[in-house]
Amino acid sequence: MYRKVKQYALDNHFTVDEKKGWVYGKMNGFFIFIRQDGATLACHSVQIWVKEGSSVPIPEIADFVQQCPSKYQYLQTASYNGSKIIAQFQGLGFQWKKNYVPCLDQFLKDVTAYCSSNRLVTCCESCGSKDYLTLLQLPDGDHMLCSSCQSDASEDIWQTAGQNARTGTSNIAGGIVGALLGSLLGAAAWVLIYQLGFISSFGGLIMVICAFKGYEMLGGRLDKAGVVTGCIISVLMLLAAEQFSLSLQIYNSYKEYYDITFFDAFQSVPSFLQESEIMSFVVRDIAIGYLLMAAGAWSTIRHAYKQDEVATRMQTITTVRQD
Repeated sequence: MYRKVKQYALDNHFTVDEKKGWVYGKMNGFFIFIRQDGATLACHSVQIWVKEGSSVPIPEIADFVQQCPSKYQYLQTASYNGSKIIAQFQGLGFQWKKNYVPCLDQFLKDVTAYCSSNRLVTCCESCGSKDYLTLLQLPDGDHMLCSSCQSDASEDIWQTAGQNARTGTSNIAGGIVGALLGSLLGAAAWVLIYQLGFISSFGGLIMVICAFKGYEMLGGRLDKAGVVTGCIISVLMLLAAEQFSLSLQIYNSYKEYYDITFFDAFQSVPSFLQESEIMSFVVRDIAIGYLLMAAGAWSTIRHAYKQDEVATRMQTITTVRQD
């Protein structure tokens, strides 16, 4: 969890769950739930359950929330669906580390003050009850329900969420194409860095990130299948990029003295690798590339597996008591 958000939460007497990336508590009497993105340090979703105790959406608060992104620097999107405010923050630019948490704090203070002055309340999103509330994590998101609605309606929500989870699986064929295209960008970076005379291993980091992003763009979502596919393609593409780079180096070194083609240089790579000095350099380059690849992929892999686990179960986050 981003340390400044953690410290902000502790200063405001919120509950912090670092392992799950959750922060929750009350401000101005309203329950706030903050979830940190698993792959990005300064990316947080904020949810505040508020309404008048009826199922009718409130136009005034919807208008108020929609105007918020223009007022707060790091607020990317904000909406109200009739039962809760949903806001997405992300730190961008050069000064975000200094201003990110103050921006988040000001938004929370202003929104909860607005809700208080308009007599909105934290309540069950289904029936509007203010008693015996529980925050639940379901495959389709987070839900605030009273004890009665949990038994009456949670089964329906679970079935709908399960259908969404099943239909929301990735398009593997499209994902493979996307991962290939993405890894090609990483391979190009590997070759370019190699030709500039620097350690090309940093291309491994670029390669796996591009592969995951390509799978997500053409496959729909990065699930477990996407993670496995992206990793396999990246591992193989790194070897291909190293061989291509070495072939290009051989070609550029010998073309002025011999009548050779790039294909000749490519075929001669195994012979050059018999030289211990060249082999040790190549092995070191590939090993560092794989280490950087693993470091860059770890947070994304963990997030994807965590999302798939969430899609198979319902979890109680916390009970919510009214003041």
